[in-house]
Amino acid sequence: MKVQDFSYQVCMRTMELLETTQHYKISEAHRKEVHAAIHSELDALIQKSMSRKKG
Repeated sequence: MKVQDFSYQVCMRTMELLETTQHYKISEAHRKEVHAAIHSELDALIQKSMSRKKG
């Protein structure tokens, strides 16, 4: 599985949990915006994660 696919699955599951446990309603447009933001930040998120492991 590619990292991009994994990030998509985590993103979708997070929104699903917000809808079921917190009764949020997330529109399809917002879903796409959130996924696009995470996708565009993916490299930075990986770097941030790796720097935490070192320190």
